[in-house]
Amino acid sequence: MENQVPTPHRIQLLANARAAPTEPGVYLMKDEQGGILYIGKAKNLKNRLVTYFQGASHEFPRTEMMVSRASYFDIILTETESEALILECTLIKKHKPKFNVRLKDDKSYPYLRIQMGNDFPRIEWSRRVKRDGARYFGPFPSAYAAKSIMRLLVELFKLRDCSDNTFLHRSRPCILYQMGKCTAPCVGLISKEDYGESIQAAVLVLDGKSDQLERELERGMEDAAEHEDFEDAAFFRDQLSNLTLVTATQSVDEVGAERNRDVIALSRNANEGQAVVLQIRGGKMVSVRHLSLQNSDEAISDSEVLFEFLAQYYLQVAAEVASMEKAMESAPSDMRTGLPVAMAFAPSEVLLATSPDDPDLLERTIGVKIRVPETDLEKQLVNVARTNAHHALEQARKKEGGHGLKALEEIQATLGLAKLPLRIECYDNSNMLGEDAVASRVVFVDGAPDKNLYRRYKIRTVEGANDFATMREVLGRRFSNREEELPDLVVVDGGKGQLSFAVGIMDELQVQGVAVVGLAKARVQRDFRSKDVASSMERIFIPGKPDPVPLLPHTRAYKLLTHIRDEAHRFAITYHRKVRDKRSLQTDG
Repeated sequence: MENQVPTPHRIQLLANARAAPTEPGVYLMKDEQGGILYIGKAKNLKNRLVTYFQGASHEFPRTEMMVSRASYFDIILTETESEALILECTLIKKHKPKFNVRLKDDKSYPYLRIQMGNDFPRIEWSRRVKRDGARYFGPFPSAYAAKSIMRLLVELFKLRDCSDNTFLHRSRPCILYQMGKCTAPCVGLISKEDYGESIQAAVLVLDGKSDQLERELERGMEDAAEHEDFEDAAFFRDQLSNLTLVTATQSVDEVGAERNRDVIALSRNANEGQAVVLQIRGGKMVSVRHLSLQNSDEAISDSEVLFEFLAQYYLQVAAEVASMEKAMESAPSDMRTGLPVAMAFAPSEVLLATSPDDPDLLERTIGVKIRVPETDLEKQLVNVARTNAHHALEQARKKEGGHGLKALEEIQATLGLAKLPLRIECYDNSNMLGEDAVASRVVFVDGAPDKNLYRRYKIRTVEGANDFATMREVLGRRFSNREEELPDLVVVDGGKGQLSFAVGIMDELQVQGVAVVGLAKARVQRDFRSKDVASSMERIFIPGKPDPVPLLPHTRAYKLLTHIRDEAHRFAITYHRKVRDKRSLQTDG
């Protein structure tokens, strides 16, 4: 790549960059259709822009991909670099460019709940905190960690695990009692006082006071390892890891401290990452916030990504604080909280493992002091945040099932696409004998499913089993919405007929710049007199080509395209069953 000659277009962009002003400001990289690819800020616009175009190619594929798709750039001048940073963050939040690091806040955190007012309470898992008098513990870094701790505490302290309805209507102990895993409070085999002591022991663990339990798990792991029972040793190790991870965030209590601080750590892998913000107010942990870092190009250093994260996050926090202050001013006095808004949201300082790029500029812009740990307690806090961030990234990677950049490049080459399919949409229909017709849309961004963009469609205009008419309605509803970002590639489930019909609909809707292909399942032929089964490969139909392109098994393109097709089918079937069951209940009623 180093010996490649710059294209005439890149040479022209370089000339335009050299003519840019040397003042601070914001630049917007745009494609041929005027879509914003990337938004950046610079102290010296000319110097920054020249770095993009002065070479024939860039070392990192994602940066080269962005530059190769850039048709032109716009610039906005500002008085200071701090103003440029604020404008950059505002525009990123508004336009959500494909190549910018973007924050995605997961507001649905897992908690454990205990209704302490009950005679025989149980530990429950929840994603919502309600004002119901129960005690909530968390938030936890993942549902897996929360449920693992819940199972561990239930087994360790022999707490009931049955629902309230089952508990109230039992007349004899269940099998868990016979196995020695429950004390059978449902039939009075343990007193309210003794059971309460077990619950209080579990509460101590959830409050972060888990030294005794940790020692027992460590002893169990060591004993299992000595006896070469490696399966049990691994079980104890995993339970100990979950316990340490969870209880560490519950045990923070800076005695005598009145500090309001955030402790932040990032964990990155290639183009994705996770950030964890431990919010400490008045010396006590009040919240753990998880945010995913989308499009964190591996060409960008950790210190640069940290800078981008802090700028976007704290400018967003400032907006939230301002909005809440305004709401509180207009609220009746008896509804105003006694906790100052700044206490709830804005810290006085941020504690980081390492310093970001240009911390002075950040401090001037976001109004928060940035520090690295100095005391043992501060180092412990940073380690807790880092452990949570690493765990969140690992869980996100398992959950998302991403296929990576190479799979997208392989699809682009296989299908002959003009641009990399960063956003792929796939549609599927489901009905039973023409009844309860529904359809689904699934979306993969950067090779991984983005379930926030999934959509379900209940068919309104089609009677009977008519897949083509259903496709017309669904694509019409999708692409009539001009506010939503267009995909780079649309995959329809089917062969040449379905593809031709879909292309015709897209033409009618005047959708520009979106590639469409049909993905047909492998054909299976069998001579029942023989044991041999003849099967074709999965085939891709491309507009304008009479013959399909075979999709070779075990390739990255095969795995990604069949994944998105199967995911669309699963999503459609699940929704169809829900609609059908609801109708059946209404009919029976």
